[in-house]
Amino acid sequence: MFSASFGGGHRSAAEAIKRYYAKHYPDDIQVELVDFFDAFVPSLNVLAKFAYQQSVQFFPALYGTFYDLSNKMPTNPVVHELKIMGMARAAAFVDELQPDAVISTFPVAGGVVADIKKDRSIIAATVITDYGAHRTWLHPAMDIYFTACKEVREDLVVRGIPWDRVVVSGIPIHERFGEALEQRECRKQSGLADRYTVLLSSIAGTQGDVKDLTRRLTAMGVQVAAVAGKSDRLRRRLESVAKETELLKVYGFVEDMHRMMKSADVLVGKAGGLTVSEALATGLPLIIYNPVPGQELYNVDFIVNYGAGLFSRDEEDVVEKVRFLSTHPERMAQLAANAAALGKPTAAQTVCERVVAALR
Repeated sequence: MFSASFGGGHRSAAEAIKRYYAKHYPDDIQVELVDFFDAFVPSLNVLAKFAYQQSVQFFPALYGTFYDLSNKMPTNPVVHELKIMGMARAAAFVDELQPDAVISTFPVAGGVVADIKKDRSIIAATVITDYGAHRTWLHPAMDIYFTACKEVREDLVVRGIPWDRVVVSGIPIHERFGEALEQRECRKQSGLADRYTVLLSSIAGTQGDVKDLTRRLTAMGVQVAAVAGKSDRLRRRLESVAKETELLKVYGFVEDMHRMMKSADVLVGKAGGLTVSEALATGLPLIIYNPVPGQELYNVDFIVNYGAGLFSRDEEDVVEKVRFLSTHPERMAQLAANAAALGKPTAAQTVCERVVAALR
């Protein structure tokens, strides 16, 4: 499997696929998970990730403009050069390993596999990790596409991909997001009180913005579970607020995010494809704040169109939407039911079994 550690979602989807094969085909299928840039374009790996992270955090409008423009070009010059740089090493790797199938969860990697498979007997599959497809995901020689929803499948068909090559699988996530858990027990295990709870995940903006938002949410009597991830600086800032109120609980990197999501009534954060898929699988509505222009806007449109979440214009809007939902349980129940109906917790199984079927 080829993936990349840009934003985390591509890698997480690949790991979910690998985990399924390891659990259900331990003696029959061997999976090699490869970071495409780290293995085949090492000279650009650190620079490319740095450029992506900086542009998304500090120049989101510029990133969004580039994303939209490149989606209209017949060939993306940046992607084209990256493919050329990684082609020889990737081809040599495939020839040495001689896999029966290659699954890609990153668009550049998928393009390389589609090109080198022309002279090799392998099944090539691509997992699109958002609720919309940028042009860089599309490669005519690809055998199977896996999409998050039927809208992406229809879009691919309009763009010329044969209908029978596209499978609506959902985005692969950890199977534990499909576990039936009781909210009160999850709150107890997470050290939370049994009351209306907002799960605050990573959001675009400064750490001061996040600190201010938590203060405003707790000031109106709402419990906040804030996940700082691997940012020690953000965690320390939030912990300073937690000293002021018992309504704020701060967490670092969370291994059992499925329990955190089950503990919450609503998630406030960005709209990454994996985050959205995990929330939907647990029936957790979302309030999207500061989505990254580009791929995350597809995800926003999807959850808003299906009534599984709301889009907030700014911090004030986040606070008002939380205020409304916390005092209107019937609206909360409607959003939660819509989210659960859209969830695909068995997406990894769908992907894995379809590839196995193609090999038989």
